[in-house]
Amino acid sequence: MKVHLTRQRFPSKCPVSRSHIGLICLGLVVIWGVGITLAIAQGRVTDVLVSVVQDKVIAVTGVGQSEIDLSVDETVQSTKAQGLTALAITSTRLLGFSSQLRHWGEQTLAGDEHVTTSQVLREFCLVATDQHLYGFQETLAHWTGEDLGASERVQDVRAQGNLALVVTTERLFGYSAFMNGFHAIALQGDERVQGIEHTGDAILIKTSRRTLMFRSRMAGWIEQS
Repeated sequence: MKVHLTRQRFPSKCPVSRSHIGLICLGLVVIWGVGITLAIAQGRVTDVLVSVVQDKVIAVTGVGQSEIDLSVDETVQSTKAQGLTALAITSTRLLGFSSQLRHWGEQTLAGDEHVTTSQVLREFCLVATDQHLYGFQETLAHWTGEDLGASERVQDVRAQGNLALVVTTERLFGYSAFMNGFHAIALQGDERVQGIEHTGDAILIKTSRRTLMFRSRMAGWIEQS
């Protein structure tokens, strides 16, 4: 005798169609996307504003503010901000602000030192005085300096994108947002600069004797043959 067993089927209490499954998946994707967008927005670095309020210099970004106190008798001579970088020049210091690190970096000036020019770009700033060149890297919130000679004088300053160029009576200085410090090359004898071509990541200089190039991501000057 053969016995046939038949599986009994019960109707589903909660039938789920393909369209319902698709809607559920779409909802999960939307929720995930919103979460990622909020996370990016919370961590996004925003441009900076700089202001002087009583005895403080204040840098304001989209995520908050950072302040640095002025010392007794210290006065602010000028402030500039561009992109992620802010600069305040006082009677005794250079104050640079990094939006990414939310930190002030300071460089003390000598008592008889006077600022002659300054440039502020998105990720660095450059200051020339009658005695030194100073550069501030926003990514490190750090100042570096270069001494000028006793009779050396700044003749020209160019800044664009990620690079700055300083031409003095004796040398050429390249400064990059990506590399620490100044990169100098001496002018030879009566060599004079005749032309400068400048992009955000490269500088080409033609002198009376040679052609020189400086790049934002390569240390040192290159002499073109």
